Amino acid sequence: MKIRCEKESLLRGLQGVYRAVSTKNTIFALSGILLIAEEGVLTFKATDMEIAIEYREHDITIEEEGSIIVPARYILEIAKKLPSEEVTLFTEGYTVYIRYSGSEITINGLDQEEFPAFPQVNGDVAGRFDLEVFQKDIKEVSIASALDESRPAFTGVLFEIEGKNLRMVATDTHRLALKNTFWEPTGEKDTASVLIPAKILREISKLAAEDDETVEVVIGNHQVSFSVGNILFISRLIDGKFPNYHSVIPEESRFVASVEIDVRHFLATLDRASIMVKDQLRDRAGKARLILENETLAVHTQNVEVGKIHESIPVFQEGQDIEVVVNSRYMLDVLNVLEEETMVMKFTGPSTPMVMEGKDRKDYLYLTLPLKS
Repeated sequence: MKIRCEKESLLRGLQGVYRAVSTKNTIFALSGILLIAEEGVLTFKATDMEIAIEYREHDITIEEEGSIIVPARYILEIAKKLPSEEVTLFTEGYTVYIRYSGSEITINGLDQEEFPAFPQVNGDVAGRFDLEVFQKDIKEVSIASALDESRPAFTGVLFEIEGKNLRMVATDTHRLALKNTFWEPTGEKDTASVLIPAKILREISKLAAEDDETVEVVIGNHQVSFSVGNILFISRLIDGKFPNYHSVIPEESRFVASVEIDVRHFLATLDRASIMVKDQLRDRAGKARLILENETLAVHTQNVEVGKIHESIPVFQEGQDIEVVVNSRYMLDVLNVLEEETMVMKFTGPSTPMVMEGKDRKDYLYLTLPLKS
């Protein structure tokens, strides 16, 4: 294999797939990136056997076709530090040579035959989204998914598809996020209920979205693929039973109080208040007390070893006065993804679920359980 390209082209491909490189598996091939130069395209592939990512770079010159596995961590660090100029990459046996500015780097590679077969996703359920809209949906919902992989069902996002309608739901049992959105079905079937790992969805949410760019989705029996421009994401579906989320969403009649509040003001206030309690709970944020009284929402946090913070925000209040204790990180998570200027916060009681949603917006709901005082 022999190619010539700008440093940026090489780096773009390596960074595009690096997130799928295994950091735990002892199999060398899974800690590497497969490079394939053929038909005018340099393809980068990486997988940890749970997710797989493929990136196709066209801005290169192939002088000799071929393929090789390169150790991901080393070649990525090298590529980052190369001068911004054309580089030549070629192989002799299983040795990779990188030449630039009269200098040369060699890296030991591995035969491509050692790389696991890259999955192909075929399914009757398929469709497309506007990428920017999809990324916004993912960010709003995935914040409620769990990170603890010992309970796989809670690390995913439930996709409930019926025609053009799509509902996304995630929960870690302490909070829940729900988004009703739309997609354009393109497959033979237009109904499905699948559990997709939030990990792969978060990677898609980080992509730089260009105008009118779309994401093509194919849902198979055990896997799902997302194709965006030059990059392809593949992931296993989670084989687990998602909880009955309908039962935890309160009926309107259960709300005893609600407030309309400026999102940026509330975010800044809670962010300052959480300074006192960041280290009190294992999930990196401690208790914040919310006190609703006389058209004012007070935010109070206290650390007996450090001090306390108390701030008040004017709000539009309906219903009774109420006091609840919340996990400040859970609150900050939703405030950081809401794009509306005003949100509505609804309370069912001091120890029962509270709901947050954008004002005049019925497509998104975020629910969290108060903490014990």
